[in-house]
Amino acid sequence: MGKKKKREEEVPVIREKKRKNTFAFLDKQFDSLDLATVKRHIVILIIAALITKFVVIIATGSVFHSFIDLFDIGYYYEHALPLLQGQIPYVNYQVDYPVLVFVPITIALVPATIAQNVMVFVYTFQLLMVLCDLMSLVCIYLIALKIWNEKTALIAGLVYATAFSTAYFVLTKYDAFPTMLLMLAVLFTVYGKSMQGYIFAVIGFFAKMFPVIAVPFMILHNAKSTSIKQEIFSVVKVAVPLFVILFIPIFILHPASINTYLFATGSGVGVYVNSATYTLYTYIHEIGHLGVSSDAISLVMYAIMGIVFLLLLYLAYTEKEQNPKKLLKIVLCAIFSLVFFTKFHSPQYIVWFTPFLCLLISDDLIKIGLFYVTQIFAYIEFPLMFGNYYVNLQYVNPVGSASWYLTLIFFTLEYLALLALVFLIIRPHDGFRERIKKMVSRT
Repeated sequence: MGKKKKREEEVPVIREKKRKNTFAFLDKQFDSLDLATVKRHIVILIIAALITKFVVIIATGSVFHSFIDLFDIGYYYEHALPLLQGQIPYVNYQVDYPVLVFVPITIALVPATIAQNVMVFVYTFQLLMVLCDLMSLVCIYLIALKIWNEKTALIAGLVYATAFSTAYFVLTKYDAFPTMLLMLAVLFTVYGKSMQGYIFAVIGFFAKMFPVIAVPFMILHNAKSTSIKQEIFSVVKVAVPLFVILFIPIFILHPASINTYLFATGSGVGVYVNSATYTLYTYIHEIGHLGVSSDAISLVMYAIMGIVFLLLLYLAYTEKEQNPKKLLKIVLCAIFSLVFFTKFHSPQYIVWFTPFLCLLISDDLIKIGLFYVTQIFAYIEFPLMFGNYYVNLQYVNPVGSASWYLTLIFFTLEYLALLALVFLIIRPHDGFRERIKKMVSRT
């Protein structure tokens, strides 16, 4: 009888243990969420993302009679071929991207060399970028899971997975790789793993620089539980070895290699016509007939960008406690400001901040609707309008013509839609206004 009673007491314990197969990630236990649900959600998101990319490829050519832009991937291939001749990038020939661009380039070059077919390089490179994008997608889901709940996390992932304009640039550009590194940095930061966050953000700098924008805000976020001095020291411990490994050797061999990083500032190019800077210049100079140069307006835009960054740093510094949602908003504003105020504009820059938009709109249908409006604008801008209405440094049609006005109105509406979306996301509240008043009074 005693043995029978003991067996009966053990059965419920075993069943309870099986029933509570809860999901855990980076020391965070989700008691109300089981592992099977998370796996199912991730599979759904991956399928949705792959379907979106397939539809984009088919629709771009068959429906809209436009093109899949392979110019950038062709550039990567051209700069991969000298490797087979023993030449050293940045030393024997110039490359416009930081050193980690050669991670996907080298991987894609191997099967292309074996097959002796450039299209193998193209398809392999595209596959690598899709994999990077899927990793960003998983990061979005896990970040949203930590901040909100499983329903909102699934919506955030679905919105990103179906972001068709972003999908186009994932298939045709390199930006999915550094964006993945940025999202990994944010993921680890949100889950309290600050060192891993710093590692991925600094690595991102050597992929395409912009991920490092998040570092000051990550420092201020993490310092709420430690100190700014301690967090800066942590960043230095990460950054110095990476700098010594990825920058110093090439710089010693060829000091002019620093031009790669200066090129990213856009200092050596004119004002791109699809930028907010040129759109403003067109209204002032061409329509208002005021003698103001595009370079002068660009300087003002950069000054405003500097002010915005200082304001964001102040807001991050004065935040009283760790708030992952506010960290996302601040990093979004920082990256969006970089894209909006710079004169060196490329349509694929939308890839940089799309993950943050998806994370911050997933609980509001109006924001989601406006997000898809911005995706429509971005897709029309490139590839549909490119070449027919504008190229990098000029509108295609004569000043004052109907097509010229149409181009100007299009870019105006596109930037207004983006500004409206970002404003709805960050929408200043009373606490924000009070902190700004305090900052002004101190100055």
